[in-house]
Amino acid sequence: MPTQISTDVQELAGIETLMDMLEFRAAKTPDREAFWFNERSTDFADLWDQVCCVGTHLQNMGIGSGDRVMIVFPNGHEFFAAFYGIQLAGGISVPIYPGSGIKRALSIYTSCDAKAIIVPSDTPDELVETYQAAMKSFGGNLYRISDCLATSRAANFSKPDPDDIAFLQYTSGSTGNSKGVMLSHRNLLANLRQMVTAAEIDNDEVIVSWLPVYHDLGLILMTMAPFYTGARLILLPTTLTRISTWAETIHRFKATFTAAPDIGYRQLVRQVRDPSKYDLSTLRIAVNAAEPIRVKTVQTFEQMFNVPNFTKPCYGLAEACVGLSFWGLESRPIKSDDNGNVAIGNPLPGVEFKIVDGSEEVKLGEIGEIVFKSPSATRGYYRNSDATENLFWRDGFLRTGDLAYQDADGDIFMVAREKNIIKQSGRTIAPREIEELVEDFHEIRNCAAVGINRNDLAGEQAYVFAELRLAPENIKLGTADIARRIVREIHARLGFRPGRVYLVKKQTVPYTYNGKIRHNDLKNSYLDGTLAAQGRLIYPPVKVPEND
Repeated sequence: MPTQISTDVQELAGIETLMDMLEFRAAKTPDREAFWFNERSTDFADLWDQVCCVGTHLQNMGIGSGDRVMIVFPNGHEFFAAFYGIQLAGGISVPIYPGSGIKRALSIYTSCDAKAIIVPSDTPDELVETYQAAMKSFGGNLYRISDCLATSRAANFSKPDPDDIAFLQYTSGSTGNSKGVMLSHRNLLANLRQMVTAAEIDNDEVIVSWLPVYHDLGLILMTMAPFYTGARLILLPTTLTRISTWAETIHRFKATFTAAPDIGYRQLVRQVRDPSKYDLSTLRIAVNAAEPIRVKTVQTFEQMFNVPNFTKPCYGLAEACVGLSFWGLESRPIKSDDNGNVAIGNPLPGVEFKIVDGSEEVKLGEIGEIVFKSPSATRGYYRNSDATENLFWRDGFLRTGDLAYQDADGDIFMVAREKNIIKQSGRTIAPREIEELVEDFHEIRNCAAVGINRNDLAGEQAYVFAELRLAPENIKLGTADIARRIVREIHARLGFRPGRVYLVKKQTVPYTYNGKIRHNDLKNSYLDGTLAAQGRLIYPPVKVPEND
């Protein structure tokens, strides 16, 4: 007989740290399923025991208050023991993308001055040896999680203070170098309560997620929130071989809550041939967040699976833990303007927004940068005083780097990242406007638009990089015809002609691991000749100079 789940709001209100949260669940609901992954369930008692074993091992190895420990794990059973075990030992968790190359991993390791790395049990010996060899000049130790879990747990631990840093969230680097966002236990509990309250997440929720547990949306909303409330978490790998597995899992477990960036929903509606195979009607909320939201994606998803008004636009960023706004629980369609910009919903409880230009607020309807104030806001970037200073606006508000405007109804419409905006002939263009239009061509798989200034009279121009679905020899009408049609369509729909349209090979457009286009990396790889040297520019062809 399952343990009765505590719904005592006062007890939950007494939780001050993530350790309190897990210990509370282990005591009150020990046999309640904490999460399900790969046909195996872990209950809260088992989870807490694993966390204590890892914490004990790290304490025995000298990890203590404030020490940074990097973890390199995919979604799975072992991640949580490592992530929370570090904090139980008094350390700071530093999760990173498991697909990071050794160079990026060690860059983060040194930037946060970590004392150790924990890797999965099945990490190949040669990779362990590569890490260990590279770490020799930096110091520190590497542990397999299996060794940590084999340690007998200690009876007592010194609990962290609510204002202690729980983990460093390294930004995904979609617009620049990755920075370590400092998030305290107090920040995280504040954001969890904001999101749980706004979305009315309770212990009856069934949450399905394939989002990465090593990054903010997948970690905080999709795993911490169910741990906090006692909801059921069905976790999938991020590397789904078929995106339809997501729909199959919602159907199988009668899920009520899920989330993904817009690209996830786009891929789902593109690849599912028979939506009648999947009953998604149990869904209460389908969060769309983490990248620009496309109206067409939402409408197609809801019509295809007959789930009207279930999609909820959200907005947030790592500097606020994750969430800042939510569309609300009412059954209403999303709201968009004539340019396809989508309203981001209401501020979460305790969140305040302003839209500013420089030091002043802008008028209604004018585009400016969003700044925010929230109890979930970071104190800054770890060991990066310059970036921290630039993060703060004034009066306790933090800058986001996101451009938006507010209409007469008070709704805020997201336009684009400030660094990604294209300014052509005096006009401000959001890359999404071009990308969404071009991806409607059946010959195109993905698209990215960037602004490039050749330092001539033309000034900055929109350059379009469109990935072909088929190899050039299999396209009946030819690549030149496709490029001309794209130019005509952009001119007809948006009123300008792009500076250049390149048709490129599949997987040319770079993405972060959480689904955002890395516009700046694409721009740089074009300008420095990398795309041409790699033969990625199919049309118009670019001749690569031969080496002397």
